[in-house]
Amino acid sequence: MKLILTLALLQGMTAYAGEVHSNGYTVRFDERIEEASGDLHGATAGRVSIVRTSDQALVWQENTPLRPDCGVVAAVTAINDRFVAVCGHLGGRHYTQKIIFMQGNALSMVSVDQYDSPSPVRVERNGSLAIDVQRRDRFPGELTGPHYFPTVYRLHHDDATFGFVPSFDGDAAERYWQHYRATRQAAPAAAVLPELLASLLAAQAGKQSICAELDTLTVDLQQGQQHDAQGARTLMSTWLHKLPAIGYPAFDTQACPGRI
Repeated sequence: MKLILTLALLQGMTAYAGEVHSNGYTVRFDERIEEASGDLHGATAGRVSIVRTSDQALVWQENTPLRPDCGVVAAVTAINDRFVAVCGHLGGRHYTQKIIFMQGNALSMVSVDQYDSPSPVRVERNGSLAIDVQRRDRFPGELTGPHYFPTVYRLHHDDATFGFVPSFDGDAAERYWQHYRATRQAAPAAAVLPELLASLLAAQAGKQSICAELDTLTVDLQQGQQHDAQGARTLMSTWLHKLPAIGYPAFDTQACPGRI
């Protein structure tokens, strides 16, 4: 009876979460109990381990405060024959993905915070990796409530760089346009204006023209007589000039003359 109880306790302390085999390696993401002193002592956390399949040698191990699994995104995913993604959370929120590059004896890892909205890593048409991130609290003290600002991150990997950087090119533009349409349908324009305009700024490199949308937003902001036409344009102009400060492209005034 004591043996059964001991085994049950050990299993609870080292819960198995996920494992994949890729390009000669086995990647595991397990739960563990944090033993180090500090705020997380005794809490459930995680451990990422990479084992070489040929001789079962441990080539990488990292203790992390992240717990395995991200809801719609699995704890461990083999993206292709070179990349594996592990995804974890901090107590059911603040999701983070770690992308591991595995080829030959070269192992590299980069992290991407996804905050409240985990989404899978995808392979773009040109073979690059991309991931969608929704950031909030971008204007603390000015915006109340959860306002989510979208950014497409694309992995840059060469001899000098291994990391995700924001992308606002033509391929990413369609993702921003989709986010704009979904946000537009979900709430009145006045309630989500900053993120609507952020999506439009990010989508400028695409085939869709944002000029007509700016006209529609101007009309919608006048509903309920909260703004007249000039007031609506002034409000939109204010945000269009603020948003580049958090990384969005500047508004192309030449493309939409007289709008703002």
